[in-house]
Amino acid sequence: MRKLVLFIATSLDGYIARPDGSVDWLFTDQDYGYQTLYDSVDALLVGRRTFDQVLSAGDYPYAGKRTYVFSARPLSWSDASIEAVSEPAASFISRLKQGEGGPLWLVGGAALIQTCLEADLIDEFIVSIHPLMLGSGISWFAGNETSRRLRLASVESFDSGLLQVRYERQRKSPAHIGAGLAP
Repeated sequence: MRKLVLFIATSLDGYIARPDGSVDWLFTDQDYGYQTLYDSVDALLVGRRTFDQVLSAGDYPYAGKRTYVFSARPLSWSDASIEAVSEPAASFISRLKQGEGGPLWLVGGAALIQTCLEADLIDEFIVSIHPLMLGSGISWFAGNETSRRLRLASVESFDSGLLQVRYERQRKSPAHIGAGLAP
């Protein structure tokens, strides 16, 4: 089974973008593990608003990498490696995970992340916590009412103050039954 990885940056107060969707606050002084993750994944999963936001910044940074964009509207960007997906994201991603290939990167945005959280599709969470507070914006877990048990896999701190935490999803085990958390 293919693994779904959420690799995302957040402010300390839990925002992945400003209210207008901009991410001008992200640290760009170093790689923070991006290239290693990018090289390891076979495909990207992106929500339509995030896709449009990425395109508004200039050249498409994921050219040549298989990308699934979840949108009910046709895409204005034409590339053989990019496919618009109009069917429900949870069922499409579930099927994709059952197929052959390497890990899948859940790029975002918030609505697609929420769908994947609700359907329990995310296997690994790599969260880069920036040492700043935005005060408002788009939260990557707003509205999530499902509890999940995660296992800490690693923590790395950087001179910039950024903290990168990697969690793995714990799947069903007898120890979690009756603990009040979804296994």
